[in-house]
Amino acid sequence: MPDLNIKKFIKDTVTKLKRHLSPASLKRLKTAAVRFISSWWKLLLGALAAVIFLYYPLGAWLINNIDRTTGFEIETPPAKSATIDTMAFLINREVNDHMWTPNLPFIFPSYILDNMPAYQLGIMSSIRNLSDALAKRQNKTVSPENGAPLQTAAELLQYPGNIWMFSPQNKLVPAPSSTSQYKKARKMLIVYNHSLGSGHEIFYKNADDLAYFLKRIAADLEHSTLRLENHIRENSSSYIDTRDDDLFFYQQGKLYGYFMLTRALARDYKDIIVARDIYQPWIRMNKALEDAALLDPLIIRNGELDSLGAPNHLSVLGYYTLKAASGAGQMQQRLMQGN
Repeated sequence: MPDLNIKKFIKDTVTKLKRHLSPASLKRLKTAAVRFISSWWKLLLGALAAVIFLYYPLGAWLINNIDRTTGFEIETPPAKSATIDTMAFLINREVNDHMWTPNLPFIFPSYILDNMPAYQLGIMSSIRNLSDALAKRQNKTVSPENGAPLQTAAELLQYPGNIWMFSPQNKLVPAPSSTSQYKKARKMLIVYNHSLGSGHEIFYKNADDLAYFLKRIAADLEHSTLRLENHIRENSSSYIDTRDDDLFFYQQGKLYGYFMLTRALARDYKDIIVARDIYQPWIRMNKALEDAALLDPLIIRNGELDSLGAPNHLSVLGYYTLKAASGAGQMQQRLMQGN
């Protein structure tokens, strides 16, 4: 490729301009350029306008992705855990494919988003709860020298989701980012599943463990129901509720995460679910979670419950949450009674 002669390029450009423009036009153009450049504040205002009207809105629009996809299955070999595979898949999708937004500072256009970060934090909260439950029960290993990848993953997933580079306690102290911790957790989950496939780890399946997982899920969903109920009671009479969408998307993200995880959990424990005759209740619980995950109102409203014109989307979400929590609790009790 030939070298670019800058001086020759500028000279040719000026020659062409002189050829097509009159001396008077050239003089006016030069004067206008000098005036504009000398007026630094115009350049500053122009740059600020570009940031306000282009960088943040356009960038946020391109990044925003509240992924409610439910119509797919993750193929998992029989020796491995579908639940662990689903956790690794969701972490990869939200952290790598979609960009993890809850911890990004103001220099990123996603800083103006609030619904997507809330939704992602909700998904991660469901993974965090069930991974901790799994780590407490599935702590048996054939090869201790391989460490405890599932326990390590559960610990890493306890990390707050809003840390970018600095500690929240001291902004001058560097800290590992949420993204890096969740990526490490995903690697540990993959290592654990590979260990299951190779026989170095054993995924014990019994009714007591399944009952414990359902108990953890039910307790978390009941807590979510209380949060929704309290927010409705305290804020539904307000003409403008600026926090209803954040709460809605956080809880919806959690319910979406539990839908994906309980569907995978059913594959791991299908023999116990069928033997204990909880297949139909499990389907109803999973359907309630899916219905909640697919809610997609154009504008989130927290209207008064007896209002004729203002809907209350938090109460609808609360209905499905309570339905799923009740189903999980009933199945847990049935599993315990059968022992």
